[in-house]
Amino acid sequence: MTSGVPAWVAAVLLVAAVVVHTLGELWHAAGGFEVSFAFAPPHATGQYLGVFGLGAGLAEAVGPGLLIGLCITWGRPGWYVVGALLAAAGALVPWAVRDAGRMSQAAGLSGRS
Repeated sequence: MTSGVPAWVAAVLLVAAVVVHTLGELWHAAGGFEVSFAFAPPHATGQYLGVFGLGAGLAEAVGPGLLIGLCITWGRPGWYVVGALLAAAGALVPWAVRDAGRMSQAAGLSGRS
């Protein structure tokens, strides 16, 4: 994707991508664990964390095939599709968390920190 640009521009883009990725991963980890703990009833925290852990396993199982199918087979358009999928998933997270919060309040699970 940096074909035809000077090496220093490619290096700056690479460093910027590493910083953005690292910040996103830290934000994801903190938010994910907070959500998995906050909505779990006290008697089922381990079960909720187990289901939360399934997401990472599913991503590790499906992700390589998806990336090979899209990014390697389709090239640049495949990367755009992956970016759009990730952006759509990220845009849905606030809605899903608000909905889960409403459901936990309705079930009487609110007030847990």
